[in-house]
Amino acid sequence: MKNLLIVTIILFSLGCNTASDKKSDEAAITKLLENESHFAAKGDSAQWASCWLNSDDISFMYVSAGGVQSAKGFKALSQAIGAMEPFELKLKRDNYRFITENNTAFVSFDQQDNWGGSVGRKTKETRTLQKVNGEWKTVQASVVEVSSFDETPTASYHMPVNKMPKNPRNGFTNISGLGGMSISYMDVPGPADFTPFFEGLPENMCSSPHWGYVIDGALKIRYADGKEETVNAGEVFYWPAPHTGVVEKNVKFIDISPDGKFIPVMDHLAKKMAEAASK
Repeated sequence: MKNLLIVTIILFSLGCNTASDKKSDEAAITKLLENESHFAAKGDSAQWASCWLNSDDISFMYVSAGGVQSAKGFKALSQAIGAMEPFELKLKRDNYRFITENNTAFVSFDQQDNWGGSVGRKTKETRTLQKVNGEWKTVQASVVEVSSFDETPTASYHMPVNKMPKNPRNGFTNISGLGGMSISYMDVPGPADFTPFFEGLPENMCSSPHWGYVIDGALKIRYADGKEETVNAGEVFYWPAPHTGVVEKNVKFIDISPDGKFIPVMDHLAKKMAEAASK
């Protein structure tokens, strides 16, 4: 009888410790993910890096109505964070679900935030983590921007290109929020190479697709696989991502791009142009 009592006490103790460890892990993971998001919003790549496993195998995937973006490897992700335009993140998360097994954890949650200036953005997100030397580190993140699939009525729009607003941060003429698309009128004097301004984006190239029409002049587009093509006046075009562009003389063209991919690229360009101007 005495031995049975001892065994019962030991089993009860182990069960309590397991439950306590689980709650402790969940709290640590929740805090880690909160910190990681705020470090990313600040563009603080050093602090952000402390939340992730330093490995070529880590990955990030973002899905929206505009398409799918992905990046792999610690260096690529860290560069992308460091290139971000800092902003004050307003974040709310709920519906957490945890699965932990030994030194591996999977967590999912619903999120509301103002990421990228999109007030009221809603996402469903997952993270996979590993415990290394007693600390949890993120190894994979997936984000689905569910609010981008909502059909928001957009009023009709038309305006002469010479009256379209200019972005004060980068000087480009464009307007966003037209049925989830951005329209731009580009008048670029040459010679000009956009490549340096894309540094820090995935593959150091523009990560947005574009559709449009060249009004005057020409420009050369170069893709990640090394393919090059010249788009001339009078031609319509589609440029898949990733790519970069070079203007040898002058070019004028109309560009139409999905907001979800175009706006982050333009924010990145604005930061790069400000850095270049300060030197």
